[in-house]
Amino acid sequence: MADSDLKKYKLRIVSFRGEFGFLSNFHPCKKIKSAEHLYQVSKTVLPKERKGVMKAETARRARELGQLVTLREGWDDMKISAMTKVVWKKFGGDPVLAQQLLDTGDAELIEGNHHKDRFWGVYKGKGANHLGKILMKVREELREKINGRKKK
Repeated sequence: MADSDLKKYKLRIVSFRGEFGFLSNFHPCKKIKSAEHLYQVSKTVLPKERKGVMKAETARRARELGQLVTLREGWDDMKISAMTKVVWKKFGGDPVLAQQLLDTGDAELIEGNHHKDRFWGVYKGKGANHLGKILMKVREELREKINGRKKK
């Protein structure tokens, strides 16, 4: 995200905990245990590994198991697309979560973390914040989808 893009945000949400915990992939979902489960299972095509990840009792355990799976061919090239699909499934499939995401308005969403993830989030002020960017993109697309329905 360019510096000029950052200037358009008046508010920043810098942690997906507490009041904004619903933004975290660890947040429980209706149709799946968590977005983390779904993301981690998408890393592999091996049925036994997929089943093991989906059986994980917690999102944290799903992430741990996901770090041990046999990565599907080309995973690095598809992980952002996979995460986008996961975020859409989470928010697009649950009207309550969708409204919570929409209620963040135009805030910049930053997945600030303490586990040193600078790809999906930001650690000590540095990181690509891909999860935050995906959430903002999905929020905008949800908004457009709703506004499009209202115009008809």
